[in-house]
Amino acid sequence: MAKRIVIPFCIAVLLAVMGSSCNRQPVEPTPYNPANKEGIYLGVIGFNDHLYIKDISLLDGTTYNKFTSFVDNLVPGNGTALFYADYTALKKMKEYYKPKALKNVALVTFTDGLDNISTANSQYDPEGYGSTSAYRNALNDKIMNELIHGVRVSAYSIGLKGGDVTDEAQFMETLRKLASNDNNVFQVANMDEAMARFSEIASSLYSISTSVNLGVNVPGGYDDGQKLRFTFDDVNAAAQSTRFIEATYRRTSSSTRKLDNIIYYGLSQGQSAISSSSSQGAYYQFLFQGLAYLDGSPVSQTDMNNIKLWKQTSTGAWDKETEFNPASSTTVSEDKNSALIILVLDCTTSLGSDFANMQNSAKQFIGTLANVNNGGKRWIPVK
Repeated sequence: MAKRIVIPFCIAVLLAVMGSSCNRQPVEPTPYNPANKEGIYLGVIGFNDHLYIKDISLLDGTTYNKFTSFVDNLVPGNGTALFYADYTALKKMKEYYKPKALKNVALVTFTDGLDNISTANSQYDPEGYGSTSAYRNALNDKIMNELIHGVRVSAYSIGLKGGDVTDEAQFMETLRKLASNDNNVFQVANMDEAMARFSEIASSLYSISTSVNLGVNVPGGYDDGQKLRFTFDDVNAAAQSTRFIEATYRRTSSSTRKLDNIIYYGLSQGQSAISSSSSQGAYYQFLFQGLAYLDGSPVSQTDMNNIKLWKQTSTGAWDKETEFNPASSTTVSEDKNSALIILVLDCTTSLGSDFANMQNSAKQFIGTLANVNNGGKRWIPVK
């Protein structure tokens, strides 16, 4: 008769644990993703017969100087590898990590001339387009039809016709092919106009990616039907304001309030009615979402700090609510999506003295996106 082998209980448990751990699948480490938060992800490419590349990375107040220093260090040279620069920009955006909450992909190109380098050899023409028109049409096809991380490309072109451009029709056709629609094509007469276009495009891209929300605490003791006005432009009388929100106060129940028939003056249209989101003692909070100017850019921190509350009297006059203080009566928050943007800059000697102006325009563009320009409508988000 065979002997029975008895394994002590503790050893059996140990063997079981060891066996299960040996059978476990190895845990794969989470891959590093430098685009793991919302924000503006920017790259810059300068071109003549060479490409000067600042690779894509998050743009904010801490990285802003790295981008502007790159632009400052660009140098003019001969040759115009325009198509190869845009080809490289699209390729780099496609190869880059997908930023969190990506909403916008944009290519912004500035040039003063016609391409004379991109079909020189396989270094500049890796897909073998072979002719200027074929290369240009292929780029347009990529812009119009290819998605980058599931998002269609918004492409803008700014053209300052240089003195060496004699074929204006071809120049305009190039600008059109490098844009995603005709509204994104800008032929400018001088660098002042170019700078204005850079600024407009940057403001638009920033606005698409950012929205500002304002919470205001209002006393709960107003009568039903009371007219209220919130002014944003630091006026001494409500009638002087050119940027305000007006609403009718409603007592909807014993515990909730509502702002009804809301009018936005000097601001883009928002919610027509808002119910109180919360109450704190005798005060009710109302949340205005996505506050923006008429051009779509978010309302500035300066204007937020200047908010005053007025109530209309029975005579139609407006009395200031003196106890309303923006510092204690308001909260400001920011909702951010992500944008993936590459700025492509002509660095050819044909720009002459305008080369420095081009650099300044590019730095202003970057500053607007980074939210660090002074005197404008940009503001650092409240955390």
